[in-house]
Amino acid sequence: MSIWQHLLLFVIGLVLLVKGSDYLVDGASCLAMGLGVSSMVIGLTIVAYGTSLPEFAVSFVASLEGIDDIALGNVIGSNIADICLALGLGAVIRPLKVHISVVKREMLIMLGAALLMTFVLLDGVIDRTDGVILLIGFVAYLTFFVHEAFQANKTGTANQHAPFWRNALMVVGGLVAVAVGARLLVDSSVNIARYIGVSDYVIGLTVVAIGTTLPEVATSTMASYKNQGDIAVGNIIGSVSFQILLVIGACAVVLPLVLHTFVDLALMCGVCALILVLFWTGLTLTRREGVLLLIGYGTYMVYLFL
Repeated sequence: MSIWQHLLLFVIGLVLLVKGSDYLVDGASCLAMGLGVSSMVIGLTIVAYGTSLPEFAVSFVASLEGIDDIALGNVIGSNIADICLALGLGAVIRPLKVHISVVKREMLIMLGAALLMTFVLLDGVIDRTDGVILLIGFVAYLTFFVHEAFQANKTGTANQHAPFWRNALMVVGGLVAVAVGARLLVDSSVNIARYIGVSDYVIGLTVVAIGTTLPEVATSTMASYKNQGDIAVGNIIGSVSFQILLVIGACAVVLPLVLHTFVDLALMCGVCALILVLFWTGLTLTRREGVLLLIGYGTYMVYLFL
């Protein structure tokens, strides 16, 4: 294929990503109202798990092929990008506000998942037993939020503006469009980069690493633009917990994962703790803090090249 064809696929992927995230956010918020549950619960579960599918696919396939570096590194790198890049961009567009219960509960669970992953990695390896422990943690996490959703549904008031099937179709269609758009963007970007002479090593550190995070970035950015802060924040918190507990857990059951450096893992835990502190002080992620997160992520990318 010529570079012009790759450029066309890039544009198509970008359009799918933007429109898909648009439908996903609208469908998710309407679905939440229709079910009588909060947008945060929808963001933490349906939206978060859907946008994390690229990371799950990449890491799980890498495990099946015996490439543990990619399986583990993809999750750690994606979580750092989710918090710094996705929440940073969202806050720059519109300050992100949350309820105190989100900070004391959901964000603490996210940090707890990161610390649990660190604990099982103290010996440098996540073996199958560690993987089962993480999967048990995911089942407990999912059970907790399903219970919360049912409790909210008992006390909440449904406000259905459109048929349930239409909202559900918007969510599913949005997820598919986001996934396909991200895939086209990554593939076309890799081919364009190779065409202009960029090395595979650089491509892997930048395009592919950020590419699997594009669904979360697009969805949270669009949610912020539409003043759906609960979905923007819930999407990221849920994605980080999902990737640590389910993705790493499932991968470790297939293939024990070996950690070669603790720097990136420590950084992941650090940004999880940082975002909790930033939201704790004022319950809002301001534009200035969003800019700082983006600068921090840019610095991290520079570090990767050194």
